[in-house]
Amino acid sequence: MQLTKSEELYKRAVASIPGGVNSNSRFRNPHPVYYQKGEGAYLTDVDGNRYIDCIMGNGSIILGHNDQEFNERVQYYSTSGIVTGVETELSIKTAEKFLSLVPTAEQIRYTNTGTEAIMHAMAMARTYTGKSDIAVIEGAYNGWHDAVHVSIWPDLQKAGDKTEPKSLPGASGLIEGVVKSTLVLPYNDLETAERLLTKNKHRIAALIIEPTMIDIGYIPAKKEYLQGLRKLCDQLNIVLVFDELLTGFRDSPGGAQEYYGLTPDLSTFGKAISNGYMLAAIAGKSVIFETVTPGKGTCSFVGTYNGHQLSLAASLAFMEIYEERKVFQSLQTKTEKLITEFAKIAENHQVKARVQGRGGHFHWYFTDQEIVDYRSATQSNKEHYGEFIETLAGKGVYCSPNYLLHHAISMAHTDEIIQQLVDYMDVSLKQITGIKTGL
Repeated sequence: MQLTKSEELYKRAVASIPGGVNSNSRFRNPHPVYYQKGEGAYLTDVDGNRYIDCIMGNGSIILGHNDQEFNERVQYYSTSGIVTGVETELSIKTAEKFLSLVPTAEQIRYTNTGTEAIMHAMAMARTYTGKSDIAVIEGAYNGWHDAVHVSIWPDLQKAGDKTEPKSLPGASGLIEGVVKSTLVLPYNDLETAERLLTKNKHRIAALIIEPTMIDIGYIPAKKEYLQGLRKLCDQLNIVLVFDELLTGFRDSPGGAQEYYGLTPDLSTFGKAISNGYMLAAIAGKSVIFETVTPGKGTCSFVGTYNGHQLSLAASLAFMEIYEERKVFQSLQTKTEKLITEFAKIAENHQVKARVQGRGGHFHWYFTDQEIVDYRSATQSNKEHYGEFIETLAGKGVYCSPNYLLHHAISMAHTDEIIQQLVDYMDVSLKQITGIKTGL
């Protein structure tokens, strides 16, 4: 593909924007691509190249780019002239609609980003339990706050034994003492979680866990593992927080908590909650929300843009369409086709690879081993993934170059587009076969 204009924009951008991007994950070597249009399942860049979008705003754009019915409903719900700083009936309607879709939650409050939602959940848990520290899952991304940006894609040479994971900073610039205070647990290992949480029960206020790990692809939890954690947190006075930023509205209409039949104490939602508009939420038990209730609690929960009216209009519009179009069922059907067709292709080309996913989220792993946690995910063949993605990119498919990230489709990915992806995957795996055999 010709990327002349993107290259020119990059040279201009770096003078005012570090690296030419506002999020490091958008950078691509030798330079990022700049886009000018999104329509349905497609992105078009400034050079006129058209791509099937298989990232979809990190899973947030669940209806597709520029969905006209969604746009019209957002406009309908945002005619008051009020933008932010006050409460309206729209705030209540949106909350009521959310709670009707996620009945495991009793109350909800809105904020702006996933990181903010996690920060509020931590403060509420500390207030509720009287304890100070947090437990997270090795390899999981729960935002960039010091207490949770810990052991994110850690170097396994430094990460310690699987049953005693070390607390490693996920980036520079973090407070060392805060990082070390965070307890790191392996995923899908109830025995180790029970031992470590019991040993540290005097200091752990909350366990924050993705019920399905998605930022390293797609790794579902074993149901008995989550059930065990639920019982354990009750016994040890630890607030169980489900990070549903990515699983919300995709693992099931009510999130992963509905899919697994479990009720966390708190959960955080975002991404698909407003079809790409900036919005996040904390939902959960009323007794814990008393910590931030005026006149009852002492925990702060403030923000000028909390309950931003345009974002709430987008959320209400999305949730209505989500129900009407039976979005989850449709996305699940499309995802199952990608999984089953890829398995056939991989077997045909004798490539050790699989797709894992649900509800529109999916990821390719190049291994024949079961993927159950971060450490097993790292065994995926990085070189084969790179070769596969390079061929897809040449066909005009927008994917992540990182072998441990995630992908997503939307309602705009029609059956024809899904079949096109299947055909492209066939060609891409054939390329790997040729490299393996020296052809």
